[in-house]
Amino acid sequence: MTRTHPGVTTSALSAPAPSTSGWAARIPAPVLVPAGHSARIIDALLGMLLIYRIAVPGVPLPIPQLAAIVLIGVALFRRPTRSFATAWWYPLMTPLLLLFLVVETWANGLAPERRAGNLAVLMLFAAFLASGRIDIGSVLKGLGFALALNAVLFYVGVAPDDYEGKLTGYLQDKNAAALVYAVVAVLLLFVVRRTWLHVLILIGGAAAIVATDSRTTMAAFAISLLFLFGSRWLRRGFQIVLLLGCVLLFLWADANLSTWGDYSVTREGSDEFRMRIDTASSLKAQAAPWYGNGLGQATVNLDSGTWFFHNSYEALVVEGGLVLLVVVLAMYAITGLGLSTRVQVDVLTLQSRSITAATLIIFLCATRLGEVFFAPIGFLVLGIGLARLLAPIKSPTMN
Repeated sequence: MTRTHPGVTTSALSAPAPSTSGWAARIPAPVLVPAGHSARIIDALLGMLLIYRIAVPGVPLPIPQLAAIVLIGVALFRRPTRSFATAWWYPLMTPLLLLFLVVETWANGLAPERRAGNLAVLMLFAAFLASGRIDIGSVLKGLGFALALNAVLFYVGVAPDDYEGKLTGYLQDKNAAALVYAVVAVLLLFVVRRTWLHVLILIGGAAAIVATDSRTTMAAFAISLLFLFGSRWLRRGFQIVLLLGCVLLFLWADANLSTWGDYSVTREGSDEFRMRIDTASSLKAQAAPWYGNGLGQATVNLDSGTWFFHNSYEALVVEGGLVLLVVVLAMYAITGLGLSTRVQVDVLTLQSRSITAATLIIFLCATRLGEVFFAPIGFLVLGIGLARLLAPIKSPTMN
């Protein structure tokens, strides 16, 4: 007898039967946010704080990191709903990777504690999202509400304005703000069910990204929507071809947006300085040994100032060498594409396409932003992508 579960739609039930691979039958991927989802208030409220990057006097850690720590603390007392048996590599790989980073940072004569501690929190945050201890739908709803509120408070003059009228608010940096708006807008599509809400979210997300004036994220968001809607009827092989085409289109758009309208004049000085930072960053990445220069070293010194990298790929190479680059990109690719030998991921569902589109935004924005893969929004995408690779844990009442 076939038993149905809450949140599984008719289309999911009518999908082809799972195929077998090797010794075990493949398990259908879980529905991460079931229909009629009711948000967990704690998860939603703490999810809202993930965008609050303003320093608070007397608070030793950034608010997003504190929110993630509290979420993890609460989640420790909850039962997981999904098992890592079908993605055993994550709980094995992340501690080994963290150990490698700590050792190579010590070997470079640096103190790894602060940066490594932050990474450990984010790795646990992604793991608890994936296992169901932290509710994905609640966190995304909280983020969506917080981002809308951030825009409102910014334009009424309450939230900070750090970029001369460009939308930042409590996210402080306009490029970081654009990245969060883009990723959350795409992921919210599989959380809500009504078409008019989808339209509202996409229009609102696009307007917010344009208001940040982040050219890279404008291009990445547009390309992600092209993939999201263009891959609706494509199987995985053709989706990968479309992904590659989207990447090439992004590279062209990103190179040419700087010449559109007034950008070539209004950004001439800032683009020239950014180019100098990029040149120094590339030279530092090329000189880094295979194991890297240590955590926290993705910076360059120019004009008596210290500047963070504008390229997350080069930042990975400098902090952890080729080892860190390969492992991190592999984790994002596996979870973003839903690659699993044990779980059957239906690549045609909106849930699956939204996660891949969000991962595409991460990969594209990483070419122009220095802290993407190790940012909270990056690990949010990683954790949600990982969640669809895990098999649901049956309750004792289920056969």
